[in-house]
Amino acid sequence: MTQQEFNELSKRYLEGKTTEEEERFLEQWLRQQPSSYPTNLAENQRNTLEKRLWQRIHGHIRPSARLLQMPWTWVSAAAACLVMGFIWWNANEPTTSNTALQALTTQAENKGIEVKNTTTHEQEVRLEDGTIVLLKQNSSIVYDKTFNQTKRTVYLKGQAFFKVKRNVTKPFVVHAGELTTEVLGTSFWVSHHEKSNTIEVSVTTGKVSVYTEKPNQKAEKNGVILTQNQKVLYDVTSKNIVPGIVENPVPIAAPEVVNLPLVFKETSLENVLHSLSLRYGLEFVIANPNAKDCHITADLNGLSMFTQLELICKSIDATYEKRGTVVFIYGDGC
Repeated sequence: MTQQEFNELSKRYLEGKTTEEEERFLEQWLRQQPSSYPTNLAENQRNTLEKRLWQRIHGHIRPSARLLQMPWTWVSAAAACLVMGFIWWNANEPTTSNTALQALTTQAENKGIEVKNTTTHEQEVRLEDGTIVLLKQNSSIVYDKTFNQTKRTVYLKGQAFFKVKRNVTKPFVVHAGELTTEVLGTSFWVSHHEKSNTIEVSVTTGKVSVYTEKPNQKAEKNGVILTQNQKVLYDVTSKNIVPGIVENPVPIAAPEVVNLPLVFKETSLENVLHSLSLRYGLEFVIANPNAKDCHITADLNGLSMFTQLELICKSIDATYEKRGTVVFIYGDGC
């Protein structure tokens, strides 16, 4: 009998939906079990599992005629059968046990204050530290009741924009599935697409650290540092973090950068790309050194960054390619 079959049998027993043969099997199994269960779980891990499973039993099993007729000792024993059976089976399956513990621990950590957007438009949530969260439709966040006392941790399902209040003593941490985003004070998007098994983080202002924990290697993380106009796409299945550039890069907020003129007359490609780099905070690389001195004459004001790049490349018979968070310019030169 598999773990799932055992759980379903125990649940149906409490609901009074089992056959006589199934009842005899389950009751006989319970009588034969030892008073203690040798497991590979630490005491605190076992307690976490038991607590969570008891909550499941009370929350999902409805009283039935059989349950009302049964002596309370049998009700407790049958429920204990479900709890201890779960722990017993998982203790002998290390991989399954670790996975189950991780899932249940995450659910236990997520218990706190939940805010879910059930409207058809973005919902603004202001946290106690001054951080503003814009929740997309059907998205939700969960944070502990002691949020901002010793730490600032939020669990996200769906999509949200975070404008984080800066606090160098308390990093702001967002958990979205397996991906963690950590910042001091900045603004960014996090999108958890459960259907496609992907998680995306894109930075609007500032800098963020995006990473996943490596199993059994707490001191080592798989991740990247993102700055403005950069993003990462995390594939839950392959565990790959792929950096990139946001679809529509916006100018850096500093006035001295935004007010830079984008009208060029016989300006070298190298200087034009330097202006764009200052404006968007991105790196541009000229693959062929012979193209550095190609002259550009163009008015690029009011255009999106990628439209600007298309005009620049057409004027010197070149092409551009996004490679991670860097843009490469390819051409034979002038």
